[in-house]
Amino acid sequence: MAPHLWHDPSIFCLELLFTVIAVGLCAVIYRKTKDIYELTKYPGIGYFREAFLFLGISFVMRFLFGLILLSREVFDVMLPRQLFVPLSIIPLGYFSTAALVYLFFSSAWKRIASRFDLRKAILLGNLVAVGLPIIAFFTRSHHMLIWLQTALLVLGISSALLTEHKGRGLSQMRKLYFLMFGLWLLVLWTTDPSPHIPFPLTMLLDAASIAVLAVIYRKMMKWTR
Repeated sequence: MAPHLWHDPSIFCLELLFTVIAVGLCAVIYRKTKDIYELTKYPGIGYFREAFLFLGISFVMRFLFGLILLSREVFDVMLPRQLFVPLSIIPLGYFSTAALVYLFFSSAWKRIASRFDLRKAILLGNLVAVGLPIIAFFTRSHHMLIWLQTALLVLGISSALLTEHKGRGLSQMRKLYFLMFGLWLLVLWTTDPSPHIPFPLTMLLDAASIAVLAVIYRKMMKWTR
């Protein structure tokens, strides 16, 4: 949700509630998938759960980013915005991009491992996660980060579409991939601090994000029973 809306205490509380629920669901999914990963040792699941770890942290960073933007108006704290706002993009951008990178690895690790050293590919992915927010920092453009992450999102969706699978229809993991990519598309929209985003739309997108997380959580619960 755009931080300019948080001046209303009720809206601020809604955003806080959204963050708590989203982070809580990410933490539970990360914890539950540990049992599946330890049982199967399937790398795709390992990367999938790491994506949720970074996603949960990125929700926290998004909330803190909003607090920084409101530090003067709401909390009467004189933070130098010209310094703190661009700097805050770096941790926010890293964790959110890392979530995308690990989600990409979870869907494409077999093809990557068949062509490259997987450890080097993971290192490269983390360098990308570091590099994108640095580019956004030097360009002083939050929208630059969103566009770069959108490019990664398109790459991830393309990878999931090309993933080979047996049987008819989509596999359960591929369905989860598409849910995650859809969730991240919502996150990109709601992270944009533009004051031109209508309040009902931000509320709808936040609610949709929670709904997608809840669906993924429910599927995880079925797998761990």
